[in-house]
Amino acid sequence: MMVMGREIPVIWAAIHTPFDDSGAIDEAGIRRNVRHYIATGLAGVFCNGLIGEVWSLTLQERQRVVEVIADEAGGRLGISVVISGPSVEETIELGEHARRLGVSHAVLMVPTSGPRSPAQQFEYLHHICTRLEMPIVIFNARTAAGSPLDPAVFTQLCSLPNLKLLKTTGTTAENAALRQAARNGVLVSDPLEENFFVNMQGEGQSILYADPEPYLYQRGDFRPIANYVALLASGQTEEAARICASLAPQRAVFNKWIMDPLKRGHMPNAAVKHWCDLVGIAGGAVRSPVTPLSAAERRELEADLVACEAPGMLSAAERTSS
Repeated sequence: MMVMGREIPVIWAAIHTPFDDSGAIDEAGIRRNVRHYIATGLAGVFCNGLIGEVWSLTLQERQRVVEVIADEAGGRLGISVVISGPSVEETIELGEHARRLGVSHAVLMVPTSGPRSPAQQFEYLHHICTRLEMPIVIFNARTAAGSPLDPAVFTQLCSLPNLKLLKTTGTTAENAALRQAARNGVLVSDPLEENFFVNMQGEGQSILYADPEPYLYQRGDFRPIANYVALLASGQTEEAARICASLAPQRAVFNKWIMDPLKRGHMPNAAVKHWCDLVGIAGGAVRSPVTPLSAAERRELEADLVACEAPGMLSAAERTSS
């Protein structure tokens, strides 16, 4: 189960789905990555989402990804599974499959096509939540039109006993409105690590339900995010702020290659995966319509990471042998 609301905030990360050169799911790579997430001290991972190229996965592949992660984790890592599917019944089927595997919770995307009026939005999310006897997270992914989740709808949904958390990528004002709308202990998480220090201090945000930053910035015992979170929770604000500020170079690279393209509507999965390969995580190929980085782009990303002294960078020989 997800651990929330404890004294030191917990850190989760959205993970990619590694594919081999043939385009098949790289199950050995998934297992290797799970060991990395555990060694880095993550509380859990968020799979089969946008970073996981969910649009390219069949329903059977989505189930298999969860099975492999759960088998390798063996209860040592929380698992959060996006279950939103082409139909309501397929969504519930994915949720039931995840429940049988004992995952921490299922994740429902706020619909941005199909039923979108406040009344229909509520009915869609309420119907699925009440059908599934498991903890639920709602993911509110901002679009060019703004935050899709209506705060009044969110307040209504908070009456559901199995709704535990809202992950929201809205603007500061949109997220503030959703925090105000929260009820019954439902938590609200802005997933950007860059905002977390301020959100911990100003909003009391007690969980970082993050994007890929926790496993791109941290490796093994080098855990700057976990360190500044623990320091801030214990009142050591100045040292926490110093460590938090030290991540500015990595954040600049992250924004250039991942967040800025994402805000323009260009999925950055190829950059996420190449960064993973560079730090010893199985990244692998992407699937259409995402295209690989060009040779020039790969060299540029590598140079950016070397320039910012990103931790854990492997040499070319080490990458070849890993």
